[in-house]
Amino acid sequence: MSQLVTPRRATRSSTADPVSPNSPSGSRPKSTPRRQPVPTAAAKEEEGEHERSTVDALLEALPGRRAQATDLLRLLAPAPALPLLLHGGAATGKTRALLLALRHVRPRPRRVAYAALRSLPSPRALFASLLTQLSPPSSSSSSRLRIPDKPSDFVAALRDALAGLSAQGEAMYLVFDNLEVVRSWDKGGQLLALLLRLYDLLRLPQVVLVYVSSATPDAYYSMTGSVEPNHIYFPDYTVDEVRDILMRGHPNPKLYSSFLSVALKPLFRVTRRVDELVAALEPLFRRYCEPLGDLKAVPDESIKRRLFEHIQPHLAVALNETFSVPTRTSVDECKDRSSGGKASSKRRFGSRDDLLTELEFHMSVSAKYLLLSAFLASRNPATLDAALFDSTGGSDNHRRKRKSSQASMNMKDTMAEEMLLKGPGTFPLERLLAIFQCITSVSEDYLGDVECPDSMMNGSGMTGLMSDVLLQLSTLCNSNFLSKSRSCPLEGSARYRSNIDEDLALKVARSVSFPSLKYIYRR
Repeated sequence: MSQLVTPRRATRSSTADPVSPNSPSGSRPKSTPRRQPVPTAAAKEEEGEHERSTVDALLEALPGRRAQATDLLRLLAPAPALPLLLHGGAATGKTRALLLALRHVRPRPRRVAYAALRSLPSPRALFASLLTQLSPPSSSSSSRLRIPDKPSDFVAALRDALAGLSAQGEAMYLVFDNLEVVRSWDKGGQLLALLLRLYDLLRLPQVVLVYVSSATPDAYYSMTGSVEPNHIYFPDYTVDEVRDILMRGHPNPKLYSSFLSVALKPLFRVTRRVDELVAALEPLFRRYCEPLGDLKAVPDESIKRRLFEHIQPHLAVALNETFSVPTRTSVDECKDRSSGGKASSKRRFGSRDDLLTELEFHMSVSAKYLLLSAFLASRNPATLDAALFDSTGGSDNHRRKRKSSQASMNMKDTMAEEMLLKGPGTFPLERLLAIFQCITSVSEDYLGDVECPDSMMNGSGMTGLMSDVLLQLSTLCNSNFLSKSRSCPLEGSARYRSNIDEDLALKVARSVSFPSLKYIYRR
């Protein structure tokens, strides 16, 4: 008796099996395309952890710049992005933050063309630098590269070079560092307007324009209707942020921390630039470690007290040497040494009994000269600067003067009365720096006629300015010696006013042996 065979149930997998012997080759079903994997929650979490690690790595490399680093990563990517302007004072980390952010931005940029405008002498050098960086790497093409002379030809050549690179859809960045330097070039105003309008002229969404400048955005405002860039402000470092920067990677952090607790705050009042603070603190730290036999030792309270007593006189000297404008007192000491050591009592600082020359507060020599310049700029009319501050520092009194008429004398008297009624006048920064250069040149010329030993000149002669005059100006404004007004809409720059009276100005002038009475305009 034959047993009935129940046919096997056909499943979906068995019918779709291409190697089944019962199915003919012609009826083999087509394979369906594989679906793209849907990102799971674990993949999203892993991607978020990667982004957080990228931000953490950038913040670790940029201490004190958390908000700026976050804004950079947000505004630089993804393309298309609006132009970006990084502005702030000198040595505030603008360029370093930008270059590090370009390394951590995602997706990675295809190419970054960087133009350091401070090192470029002319517009044609700028055109050559950008086009060379965007040209193909082959030597034959770079040798035949034509550098345009006109800005319109440069825009056309730049668009062609960027269009060939942006065909693949990847982002490219054009960085213009030290944008304020363009103003000093020939026809710099026209070129500056052209650089700020590159976003509208190129019209390439894959190209991101980044400008780095020490001037405020108001200096680049143009009423042309073009797209304004996003702004990221880099303020000056605080003393705690500078301390964190200086402490990074030091071999003996406890010893260096005890040194910074003594020397950093006094020098921070003079300059806030990290590079200048490093240059000023390095020789002081060597002096600080002289009593120690082992530089790897951890100081206790007694050792810290002994090290503080050792460094204190050197720190007071360093505060005046930060700005290397020699005083007439030091020149007189050089003369006394060269004449056999017979010092005249009239030349000594503390021998004037009738005049109180000592100030009730400490001020560096640079701040004294800058304060005197501001007082003269507020007190004297601007029309008399050429007569008071000539090429010889205002010391040429042998020039024949023209006899003034009665009308001109009456006009001068009227101007003097109006000045007394109005009070101290305001002045721009350019005039302050011009007067400052004139009155300091008197000390430089006077020093050139005297032979001083190397110990007085630190072996380098007139080494120039070590601290930034703009930072000294900011310190005087914060101390209410000067007042800063808002930016003038016509000039585009801020104006200043001196808040000190004549008695304090004369006292400051006597402390540096400067003949201020010779430069003050009187009726």
